[in-house]
Amino acid sequence: MIDLSSPLSGAQVVMASSNDAKFPPQNILDGKSDTFWTTTGLYPQTFVLTLSEAADVKTITIQSYNIKDLRIEKSTKENPVEFEDVIETGLESTEGTPQQKSFSPPLCEAKYLKFIIKSGYDHFCAVYKVVVNGISL
Repeated sequence: MIDLSSPLSGAQVVMASSNDAKFPPQNILDGKSDTFWTTTGLYPQTFVLTLSEAADVKTITIQSYNIKDLRIEKSTKENPVEFEDVIETGLESTEGTPQQKSFSPPLCEAKYLKFIIKSGYDHFCAVYKVVVNGISL
Protein backbone atom coordinates (compact mmCIF):
# COMPACT_ATOMS: atom_id res chain seq x y z
CA MET A 1 0.00 0.00 0.00
CA ILE A 2 1.10 3.54 -0.69
CA ASP A 3 0.16 6.98 0.64
CA LEU A 4 -2.23 8.14 -2.07
CA SER A 5 -2.67 11.54 -0.39
CA SER A 6 0.94 12.64 -0.67
CA PRO A 7 1.53 15.71 -2.85
CA LEU A 8 4.52 13.79 -4.26
CA SER A 9 2.07 11.24 -5.67
CA GLY A 10 -0.01 14.02 -7.27
CA ALA A 11 -2.76 14.38 -4.65
CA GLN A 12 -4.31 17.84 -4.24
CA VAL A 13 -7.06 19.64 -2.39
CA VAL A 14 -9.18 20.75 -5.36
CA MET A 15 -11.99 22.42 -3.43
CA ALA A 16 -12.60 23.80 0.04
CA SER A 17 -15.69 25.58 1.29
CA SER A 18 -13.66 28.09 3.27
CA ASN A 19 -10.25 29.64 2.83
CA ASP A 20 -8.13 31.64 5.23
CA ALA A 21 -4.79 32.83 3.85
CA LYS A 22 -3.07 31.90 7.14
CA PHE A 23 -4.57 28.39 7.18
CA PRO A 24 -5.10 27.30 3.54
CA PRO A 25 -6.56 23.94 2.48
CA GLN A 26 -3.19 22.83 1.06
CA ASN A 27 -2.00 22.46 4.67
CA ILE A 28 -4.07 19.28 4.90
CA LEU A 29 -1.57 17.46 2.67
CA ASP A 30 1.75 19.12 3.60
CA GLY A 31 2.68 16.38 6.10
CA LYS A 32 3.42 18.84 8.92
CA SER A 33 1.81 18.47 12.34
CA ASP A 34 1.90 22.20 13.10
CA THR A 35 -0.10 23.42 10.06
CA PHE A 36 -3.79 23.02 9.36
CA TRP A 37 -6.83 24.16 7.37
CA THR A 38 -9.49 25.92 9.39
CA THR A 39 -13.20 26.31 8.77
CA THR A 40 -14.89 29.70 8.90
CA GLY A 41 -17.68 29.01 11.32
CA LEU A 42 -20.82 27.77 9.57
CA TYR A 43 -21.68 24.14 8.88
CA PRO A 44 -21.44 22.09 6.80
CA GLN A 45 -17.83 22.64 5.69
CA THR A 46 -16.36 20.62 2.82
CA PHE A 47 -13.09 19.83 1.13
CA VAL A 48 -12.34 17.53 -1.80
CA LEU A 49 -9.12 15.60 -2.37
CA THR A 50 -8.11 14.34 -5.77
CA LEU A 51 -5.84 11.34 -5.98
CA SER A 52 -3.32 11.15 -8.81
CA GLU A 53 -5.25 8.22 -10.28
CA ALA A 54 -8.12 5.92 -9.40
CA ALA A 55 -7.26 3.69 -6.46
CA ASP A 56 -8.56 1.00 -4.18
CA VAL A 57 -8.66 2.91 -0.88
CA LYS A 58 -7.85 0.69 2.12
CA THR A 59 -7.59 3.23 4.96
CA ILE A 60 -8.36 6.90 5.53
CA THR A 61 -6.92 8.67 8.58
CA ILE A 62 -7.89 12.19 9.61
CA GLN A 63 -6.17 14.33 12.22
CA SER A 64 -8.46 17.17 13.22
CA TYR A 65 -9.80 19.35 15.99
CA ASN A 66 -13.39 20.04 17.07
CA ILE A 67 -15.09 17.90 14.39
CA LYS A 68 -18.28 16.34 15.75
CA ASP A 69 -19.98 14.73 12.73
CA LEU A 70 -18.16 13.76 9.53
CA ARG A 71 -19.25 12.18 6.25
CA ILE A 72 -16.83 10.94 3.59
CA GLU A 73 -17.97 10.44 0.00
CA LYS A 74 -16.18 9.14 -3.10
CA SER A 75 -16.29 9.58 -6.85
CA THR A 76 -14.68 7.50 -9.58
CA LYS A 77 -15.58 9.94 -12.35
CA GLU A 78 -13.01 11.89 -14.38
CA ASN A 79 -14.24 15.09 -12.66
CA PRO A 80 -15.38 15.52 -9.04
CA VAL A 81 -19.09 14.78 -9.61
CA GLU A 82 -21.63 12.10 -8.67
CA PHE A 83 -20.32 11.34 -5.19
CA GLU A 84 -21.43 8.27 -3.25
CA ASP A 85 -21.40 7.75 0.52
CA VAL A 86 -18.40 5.94 1.99
CA ILE A 87 -18.83 6.46 5.73
CA GLU A 88 -20.63 8.72 8.18
CA THR A 89 -19.39 8.89 11.75
CA GLY A 90 -19.07 10.95 14.89
CA LEU A 91 -15.77 11.94 16.44
CA GLU A 92 -15.29 12.31 20.18
CA SER A 93 -14.34 15.66 21.69
CA THR A 94 -10.71 15.62 22.79
CA GLU A 95 -10.72 18.75 25.00
CA GLY A 96 -7.78 20.75 23.67
CA THR A 97 -5.85 18.06 21.83
CA PRO A 98 -6.15 16.93 18.20
CA GLN A 99 -8.51 14.12 17.22
CA GLN A 100 -7.32 11.19 15.15
CA LYS A 101 -9.58 8.64 13.54
CA SER A 102 -8.92 5.93 10.96
CA PHE A 103 -11.46 4.26 8.70
CA SER A 104 -11.23 1.10 6.61
CA PRO A 105 -14.00 1.51 4.05
CA PRO A 106 -15.16 -1.69 2.35
CA LEU A 107 -14.70 -1.86 -1.44
CA CYS A 108 -13.77 1.78 -1.88
CA GLU A 109 -12.54 2.57 -5.38
CA ALA A 110 -12.06 6.33 -5.70
CA LYS A 111 -10.48 9.13 -7.72
CA TYR A 112 -11.91 11.87 -5.49
CA LEU A 113 -12.77 11.93 -1.78
CA LYS A 114 -15.14 14.52 -0.36
CA PHE A 115 -14.98 15.26 3.37
CA ILE A 116 -18.10 16.92 4.76
CA ILE A 117 -17.86 18.30 8.29
CA LYS A 118 -21.54 18.29 9.23
CA SER A 119 -21.09 19.77 12.71
CA GLY A 120 -18.43 20.67 15.24
CA TYR A 121 -17.94 21.07 18.97
CA ASP A 122 -17.33 24.80 18.44
CA HIS A 123 -17.78 27.41 15.72
CA PHE A 124 -14.45 26.50 14.08
CA CYS A 125 -12.81 23.17 13.20
CA ALA A 126 -9.31 22.37 11.99
CA VAL A 127 -7.98 19.58 9.77
CA TYR A 128 -4.27 18.96 10.30
CA LYS A 129 -3.74 15.99 8.07
CA VAL A 130 -5.46 13.40 5.91
CA VAL A 131 -3.66 10.21 4.92
CA VAL A 132 -5.18 7.89 2.33
CA ASN A 133 -3.53 4.49 1.92
CA GLY A 134 -4.35 2.09 -0.86
CA ILE A 135 -3.40 0.55 -4.15
CA SER A 136 -3.39 2.40 -7.47
CA LEU A 137 -5.61 0.82 -10.10
